[in-house]
Amino acid sequence: MIIEEKIQQKAYELGIHKCGIIKPEAMLDYADRLQERIDHIPNLEMPYKKFLLFSDVKKNIPWAKSIIVLVSHYGHYRVPKESITEHYGKYYLVDSRFNQDSPERQKIFELENYVHDLGIKTAWNEHPGITAMRWAAYKAGLGIIRRNNFFYTEKGSWVTITALAADREMERIEKPSLSECSDTCNKCITACPTKSLSAPYVMNMTTCVSPITTSNDKTSFDDETNRCLGKSVYGCDVCQNVCPQNANKWENKDTFPGLMELAKHLSPEAILTLNYEEIEKQLSQKFFYIKKESLWRWKTNAINAMVNDYREDYGNHIRNALEDEFEMVREKAQWALQKLGQ
Repeated sequence: MIIEEKIQQKAYELGIHKCGIIKPEAMLDYADRLQERIDHIPNLEMPYKKFLLFSDVKKNIPWAKSIIVLVSHYGHYRVPKESITEHYGKYYLVDSRFNQDSPERQKIFELENYVHDLGIKTAWNEHPGITAMRWAAYKAGLGIIRRNNFFYTEKGSWVTITALAADREMERIEKPSLSECSDTCNKCITACPTKSLSAPYVMNMTTCVSPITTSNDKTSFDDETNRCLGKSVYGCDVCQNVCPQNANKWENKDTFPGLMELAKHLSPEAILTLNYEEIEKQLSQKFFYIKKESLWRWKTNAINAMVNDYREDYGNHIRNALEDEFEMVREKAQWALQKLGQ
């Protein structure tokens, strides 16, 4: 058995959903894909330029001779009741990055140790990764990228991708059996709350709900943006939820370590009752996109979600936020009360 087959077989023995191996050169045309997106939305040139490094893996890891691409499936986890999931992207609820107890993370480490035992040096990081993950998985033939820009296997888009640089020349490319999206299906585009997804394979990251709700900038959004954010507190699944290729794919059977215990802190009203030490302790490690210096974002997002899905018991929580230590939260609470006529 050649070494590529050994690595792939071991990955599947560990329960990793997909495994393929590509050469670093296979990622070079990712720069062309970025340029195509910039051509569609010219004002994205600066935000997207930082991703150009992902196309040349050897620039950051000169010894890399191949890339082991691993796809993990997270759509088997039980997620909290609908009143929580409507506020969060499900991926963030079951994010295995930096979670020592995550089965997916442990499987990656086990496979890496196996690869080391084969005499192969590796390198990877959990965030942001060594290359463009979805494109790497696509180039390895492990699935396809659909019109909403998400990577899909036969289990839908409820997957996460890890890439390991290796110092051995290897290649193991699969051939996916998935059919492409119908040219007439625009459900993801039509459903996008902020119209960030404006055309197939085109997405404006500056207006997408997920980057907006995890922003660390001291930004006050206009009323239309606030409305479009809907109930979102952290992330968004709309374009994945409406996709026919995801229908009935979430299995909702296994327990993700610590998630059910954390759920009591995740509702908008619960967030407004937490002090910032508690927010840092309970939320920051898992939901790490919001930095320590920007913990006020949790409360402004919670207030906005309350306004867009108002219940009478929210009123006191919002009024209490008028006394918050952060000006951004006090201003958001004042805006909310004016919006609600209170």
